[in-house]
Amino acid sequence: MSYARSRLLLGMTGVGLIVLASVACLVTKVPLVLLPTNSSWSASDVIALVSAIGCLSALLAPLDLLGGYFLPNRAGPNSVTAGGFFGSWLRGAITQAAFFLAASLLLLTLGRWAGILGASLGVASLCVMLVAFQLPLGRLTGALGKITELGSADRDRIDAATRLTTACGWKPRALVVLTHQDPGFTGGVVGLPSREKIALPAGMLNHLSTDELATTIARRLEAIDAGSRTRGLLVAFIWVLLGFNASTLIPGAGVASVAELAMTCLGFTLWTFLGLLILPSLSRQASFSIDSRVVGRGFSADSLTRSISKFDQLQDDEPERAAMIETIFHPVPSVARRRGQATAGNPIAWHAARMTLYLSWSCMGTLVRAVHCNVGRPELWVMYPTD
Repeated sequence: MSYARSRLLLGMTGVGLIVLASVACLVTKVPLVLLPTNSSWSASDVIALVSAIGCLSALLAPLDLLGGYFLPNRAGPNSVTAGGFFGSWLRGAITQAAFFLAASLLLLTLGRWAGILGASLGVASLCVMLVAFQLPLGRLTGALGKITELGSADRDRIDAATRLTTACGWKPRALVVLTHQDPGFTGGVVGLPSREKIALPAGMLNHLSTDELATTIARRLEAIDAGSRTRGLLVAFIWVLLGFNASTLIPGAGVASVAELAMTCLGFTLWTFLGLLILPSLSRQASFSIDSRVVGRGFSADSLTRSISKFDQLQDDEPERAAMIETIFHPVPSVARRRGQATAGNPIAWHAARMTLYLSWSCMGTLVRAVHCNVGRPELWVMYPTD
């Protein structure tokens, strides 16, 4: 079995187990039995929250071990040392657990003060903060380094690539080059709308030619300029907020006690799973459209294909996959499909599927690091792989 298919099977298994466990806990109402149901503060609330988050980490740990250590060493693009994996995983797991604890305390505080409306405002505020601080949170979670002074060769290549994008009509944006250990790290676009930055993986600078680097930057600039990245954020924001509010309507769910909040989070897990099935289509449509627009504005189709092929080789190395598999599981289209796609319509919502997972941190999403693209890979828990 290929590395890509192994990761897909692991992601399907992990997501399936979490969804089934959530359904079982909702049906039996386990949180209402095991967790505090009082709506006033006590030390038991914090203890219960820490215990619940610890149980989630324990459930995810075997999946992380398989996805971050065993599979890469069996068939992945590079090997991973035991010390390197455990150090990276422990840092990421602690950071995420601390965020989940802070978020749950905030939602409980607002829920007890102003009910579901207050908690919803808390989720919305956390989503905005997650977008605004995605880069520092990604660096903290995944130990990504920011290069402040590039070597002359890399600087010249980036400057030349920037000149190519400017010549084709794109407005220059701030670029951030990040060091990383995971070869699948792709960077992306970070920051609030109108304050975006293009994040580039340092590992790709030695693999991309000037025109391939320019094409990569141009695609992300086009996602910003066409409004597609902003619409992707909006879709993710609405999906998370709507799902959180819908989950509070489940019998026994709510925001006034630890037990009620746990029931809400379990319901939100099912909502997130639904998003995993629906939202990838929006992301793929935007990818196809942006590809066409970049080629239409002056970049060669060959340069585009070469750049996306190199990114694919350093991720799961699966340039071609079955249509059904891609439709259900992959928001980023395969190299083969992108090579033959000529759609030039409006890019509706770029990166919407995986940004929805990221914004799910705001309500302690249990699936945020269980999907095939990032299970066991802390560098990709905040900055998900993109095109």
